[in-house]
Amino acid sequence: MIPTTLPAAVRLAALSATLLLLQAPAQAGLISGSWDPEFGAALPGLSWAVHAEVLVPNNDCTNLVGSQAISGDCAGATVQAVFLRLYNTGLPAPDWNDPASYQSSVPDVAAFSLCDSSVDGNTNYTNRCFGNYGSYFNLGGLRIEGGNVVGLQASVGAIFATLVDFGDGPVPLPSSAQGNSFSLNFTLDGPELFCTTCEGGPLRSDTVGLRQFLITYTSDDTSTPKYSTRDGQALGALLDAEGRLLGLATSIDGRPVPEPGGLALAATALAAAALVRRRRR
Repeated sequence: MIPTTLPAAVRLAALSATLLLLQAPAQAGLISGSWDPEFGAALPGLSWAVHAEVLVPNNDCTNLVGSQAISGDCAGATVQAVFLRLYNTGLPAPDWNDPASYQSSVPDVAAFSLCDSSVDGNTNYTNRCFGNYGSYFNLGGLRIEGGNVVGLQASVGAIFATLVDFGDGPVPLPSSAQGNSFSLNFTLDGPELFCTTCEGGPLRSDTVGLRQFLITYTSDDTSTPKYSTRDGQALGALLDAEGRLLGLATSIDGRPVPEPGGLALAATALAAAALVRRRRR
């Protein structure tokens, strides 16, 4: 399905100096991840953004540390949905809270929705999945630091084609994709987009400029973030292009939050995790 409209720009939010730590109840939790890089020299002018949502049946899972298999406290975790947006560089990055970000626009944007069969009928996904439900995902592990899920290891069983026929012959959508097809994969340090039909391919997207932002919730929707500012803005983990933790922020473009007294423990855990990862490289 190719709906139309352009996304709204992501807006930076001012961060409160005083933060509120919310304790996780013993219930399911949702992890929301957003990533936004350019493809690189192989396809100049092409940018891409991906949004994924993962459900963990037991919030004790997010209190673990490091790479975790989908077992024990993390057993039963599943990818609920993956949304991919390919667009011409220069357009605003998508705001995944805006319904327009899940829609395509000729000739600049191709939007793809893949949703697990388990969310068919779930009103949180109805207006974003466009009927595309199936068994697309194989989740193998999670990466957890400072009480936040900051990475997932998962394959995506789909090919994203950008050559679209509107009745007058096939045209590339977006134009910068040059009619190629793509595949998507997630590693614990970030996603990988491959151009499967590019000459000499498959060619992987560059990681230069990759922005990563994951929010951990203590509910099965986006109503209760595990960490939030005093005014209720959800705080998530901000990572750099190599998967290193930078700190807590309210958006993919937000600056990391400095360590406040109310969140000293969680912030210290995030900083320590980032330091450990730097030493390992």
